[in-house]
Amino acid sequence: MSVKSNDIQANIDYMTKSHLRNVMQLAVFYTAHDDIYAINISKIQGFLIKEELEILKAPSNNPYVEGLIDLRGEIIYIVNFDKWLGYDTNIDEYKIVIVCNYNQKKVGILVKDIIKIEEKASDELKMPSSKDPKISYVTDIAINKNTNKMCIVFDAERLLYDTNSGDSSPKSTIYDIGSFNINEKITSTKKVLVAEDSGIVIEKLNEFFKNIGIDYEIYENGQLLIDRLDTLSPKDIGLVITDIEMPIKNGYQVIKYIKSESDYFNVPVISLTSMTNQGVKDKILELGAIDLVNKSDLNKLNSYIKEILEGVAS
Repeated sequence: MSVKSNDIQANIDYMTKSHLRNVMQLAVFYTAHDDIYAINISKIQGFLIKEELEILKAPSNNPYVEGLIDLRGEIIYIVNFDKWLGYDTNIDEYKIVIVCNYNQKKVGILVKDIIKIEEKASDELKMPSSKDPKISYVTDIAINKNTNKMCIVFDAERLLYDTNSGDSSPKSTIYDIGSFNINEKITSTKKVLVAEDSGIVIEKLNEFFKNIGIDYEIYENGQLLIDRLDTLSPKDIGLVITDIEMPIKNGYQVIKYIKSESDYFNVPVISLTSMTNQGVKDKILELGAIDLVNKSDLNKLNSYIKEILEGVAS
């Protein structure tokens, strides 16, 4: 059963309060092959009916880009989700375009239909047994009263990286480490602990941290970071950087744990995320983090690391 568009929009408006309940809201959808996938609503700007759109051929050689649309004067590239998954498909099978806004980039994703909006706690999100770079985690979704099916929450960071949706703006995002100008290495003996579940972001952060010369460790969820934190002396930890959307324990839970423990209360924490709405920022500040840094802003990330580890503002 499909969700009506006005119900969807109401849920998008409501999601700004989901962080208060420490849950993630997922927009669950069918692919053209009737597989069930989902995306965090925090990354969604809106839903469009494909039949009402004029999709023009895009000046792009990317095999996943189906075309582009003009949305109130803004050009948005449209990605064929099934092609990204590796399937052939007919564009006529799609009904919905999900317009996503993450890392300050917008992209439209073609899907067959929206099923429902579902709330999930972090401990209901499971890591797949074998790591697929396009999968963040899996969970069970009730399709009806008698049927539960496995739902894949795809790695939106990976999709954005793979589609590279025609953006010709100056490169300073987490995906553009190779072109980022590093003037000098950071001098510090303190360790930086990072919680991040996206494979492509982990790959890029490894490159970035090696380039700036810091001692760091990256963990794929918040619980693993907390476990490691408890083995270290607070004086050896210079900074904790955490994503928000993660399985088992999310970024909110990481920040709350650190700031509720007297031994670690003074450890600086920043959130590195593609979730840019004001509700998320207000929540992480309320919990005691220094700031929310978008994954599109390498300059800000670099400045914070330098200032916190060296005690000098860059």
